[in-house]
Amino acid sequence: MHKLLKIFIIYLFTFHVLGQERNLPGDLRQHNLNQFNSSLFNPTFSFDRNMPRSITLWSRWQWQTIDADPTTIFLNYTQKLDAQSSAGIGFFQHNTGVLINTGAILNYGYAIPLGEESNLIFGTNISFYNQKLADDRLIDDSQIDLVELSTENSFIAEFAPGLRIQANGFSMAITIENALDYNFSDNEREAASRIFSASISNDFPVFLFDGVSYLRPMAYVRAIPNEDTQYGLTALFSNPKFWVQGGYNSFYGVSGGAGATLFEKFSIGALMEFGLDNAISDEDPTFEIVASYYFGKQSFAAKEKKEKKSAEERMDDVEERRWLAEEERERQRLEREQQLATERQDSINKVREAELAAVREQNRLDSIARVLREQEVEVQPNEKYEEVVTSDGLEPGFYLIANVFGTQKYYESFMNTLRTKGIEPKSFFRSLNGYNYVYLGRYNTIGEARAARDSNFNGKYSDALWIFRVRGK
Repeated sequence: MHKLLKIFIIYLFTFHVLGQERNLPGDLRQHNLNQFNSSLFNPTFSFDRNMPRSITLWSRWQWQTIDADPTTIFLNYTQKLDAQSSAGIGFFQHNTGVLINTGAILNYGYAIPLGEESNLIFGTNISFYNQKLADDRLIDDSQIDLVELSTENSFIAEFAPGLRIQANGFSMAITIENALDYNFSDNEREAASRIFSASISNDFPVFLFDGVSYLRPMAYVRAIPNEDTQYGLTALFSNPKFWVQGGYNSFYGVSGGAGATLFEKFSIGALMEFGLDNAISDEDPTFEIVASYYFGKQSFAAKEKKEKKSAEERMDDVEERRWLAEEERERQRLEREQQLATERQDSINKVREAELAAVREQNRLDSIARVLREQEVEVQPNEKYEEVVTSDGLEPGFYLIANVFGTQKYYESFMNTLRTKGIEPKSFFRSLNGYNYVYLGRYNTIGEARAARDSNFNGKYSDALWIFRVRGK
C-alpha cells in the first residue's frame, strides 16, 4: 500500500510540475546509439559494435537547451577480453523529469560459435544507482500531502539480460532492460514494470572512400509499460574516418547526425531529433553529443580485406576451403593406411624375429646336447659324481651341487645362507626322489665343472661340492 501511494503521488507531481507538457517515458532514450555505446541499447552489442579499448561519452538533452533537464549522460569503457567475450564499465546519470538516477553500469557479453561466422551471444547490463527526486519543489508544494512520500534517496540494483543471434552481418536481438531490480534502501524488490526491446539489423559492406565502410539499417520495437509501444528505424553509414546516421522513432520523431574520427584515435559527433507527434511537435529539438577515444590502434585492414570480397570471391573461398578440407581428409586417410601397413609389417617382422630366435635357441640347445652326449666322463678316484640321461626337463650339462634337501624349511634356510655370502644359488626338484638340489652353476664340460669345484667356486664356497650330470637324449 505504501509503494502504490508513493507511485501515485509521483504521478501527481509530474502533472503538477509539467502542466500540459508531454510526459516522458521512463526509458533511457538510447534508441539512437548505433555507432558508440550501443551496449546500452542491447548488452550483447558490446561484443562487436563497441570499439574495444575505448572510452566514450554520450549525452542527450531532451527537448531542452544543453544546460537544462531532463538529460541522460553515459560514460563507458569497453574492453575485449578474448575472441569470445567482452566487458565494460560505465557511469550514468538519467533524469526522467521526476527522478534522477545516478550510478554505474557493468556490462558483459559472451559469444558461442555456431559456425564459421555465426554466433549465439549472451549479454547483460547490471546497474547500481542512487535515485532521488528531480525537483525539490515537490517538497514545498502545499497541495500535496507528503506524509507517505519519503524524500530520502534510494539505492537500487537492476539486471538487464540480452540475447542475440548473429550470422555474418545479420543480427536479431532481444533484451529486458529491468528484468530484475532490488531496492537496498527498502530491502525489497522494486515494483517497476519491465521494458522489452527487440531489434533486427544487417551490415552491408560498402566499397567507398578506400576504407572499411558499411551500411547498417536496423528496425526495433520497445514495449514500455503504461506507454504506447515504440517502434523505429535507424540507418548508419560508418567509415573509419566519419559516420552519418538517421532514424525515426514513433514517439520521439526523426533524427539525423554525423561525426568524424581524427588520427584513428579520437571521434566526435552530434545528433538532433525533432518531434513529429502533435503533442510534442512544439517542443525544442533534442540534442545528442558523443565523444570517444581509442587506447589501441584500430585494425581496419583485416576487416577491409574481408568485407571487400564480392559474392563470387566468397563463393570461391568456400570452394577452396571445401577442396582443402577434402585434400586434408585424403592426406589423413593415406597416413592412416601407411601407419597400418607399417604396424602390420612391424608385427610380421617381430613374429619372424621371434621364430628365428626360437630356432637359434633350439639349435644351440641341440648343439649343446649333442656335445654333452658325445662326452665320456672318467670318474676320478674319490670323486662324487652322478649321471642321468634326463631329469625333469633340465637342460643338459654339468651341475655343481652344494647340497640336497628333503625338508623345505632346511632348503630355504640354506638358500638364504648362501645369499648372505654373496652367492646367487639355483635349484631344481627331482620328482624321482622328492629332493631339492641346490647348485652353484651349470657347465657344458666336465673340465669346467671340475675347475669350479676344485677352486671352491672361485673361493666363495668352502664346503664340499659334487657334480651332477644330465646327459640328454
